[in-house]
Amino acid sequence: MKSAFPFRLFMPALLAILLLLAIPLITHAQTDPGSSPRVEQVEGKTVISLIRTGGWIMWPLGIISIWCASLILEGFVRIRIPKFAPADVVRKLRAAFAEENYQQAWRICKAHPSFLTNILRRGLERIGRGRTACETALGDHSLKESMIYRTRISYLSTIGVISPMVGLLGTVTGMIRAFQTLGTGGIGDPAKLASAIGEVLIATAGGLFIAIPAFFLYYFLRNRLQLVIVLAEDIINQLMVDVRYDELQGINIGETLESELAGAPAKKKKEPAQEEKRPPSQSATGTVCPQCKHPLEMGAPKCDKCGAELQWG
Repeated sequence: MKSAFPFRLFMPALLAILLLLAIPLITHAQTDPGSSPRVEQVEGKTVISLIRTGGWIMWPLGIISIWCASLILEGFVRIRIPKFAPADVVRKLRAAFAEENYQQAWRICKAHPSFLTNILRRGLERIGRGRTACETALGDHSLKESMIYRTRISYLSTIGVISPMVGLLGTVTGMIRAFQTLGTGGIGDPAKLASAIGEVLIATAGGLFIAIPAFFLYYFLRNRLQLVIVLAEDIINQLMVDVRYDELQGINIGETLESELAGAPAKKKKEPAQEEKRPPSQSATGTVCPQCKHPLEMGAPKCDKCGAELQWG
């Protein structure tokens, strides 16, 4: 799984939010039954106008909402059993395991990366080391793959915690400005003060508007992730249950066997360098042994002193 930010999911989320901002919120003024008949007034406000009323704090809340929407879309798209364990890939793997063709199963896993195949491929590469090594590899890589998804989902919980605090920060700063205005100008018009307080509370409402679905979908996607992980691991266990590890001791499933099957020359182990047998040296006094410099007779097979074998040219 790629850990980069999903830009292909970011754009639909942004378009959805922009469409939401264009929806007008219509509030109808209620007439007092006891008053004289009058024309009912209709005040139209859009989400954009409410955001402007909320002040500067609505900008970070808007960024957080787009991030939240992209995480939600990513979760619904990726956390599904067809993505974790595609049916056609599972069918091919079952056929390969039925034939005990584990190298073919490894090829299928490498050609179709997913949660299931990424884990199974690592287990197949250690199948020749015994049951314990294979099961350990499966468990370790299952934990690694699942942590990638859990980390992405945990950001929704973080958003659910910080977005109300960001909205409260905007409310507090707005209240400070409102009371500063009240202190300088007095309480000549209480309606204006009430209006100002109502406007700054929009920031708190915006934070809660983001936090509530973020928390709900965090728990929903977390439980859904746990379900698909259990289903994928159950398929892996079904595939590996009949593997005869004792008969596969020493086999190298993976790149090494693939190279051998493709006809690539195997790497030879380096042998310790052997000493070259040098011919006897010629000295001023006659023929001598190249090892100990002991005088030799012409044609002698070995040195009488050190026993070195001799080669004569």
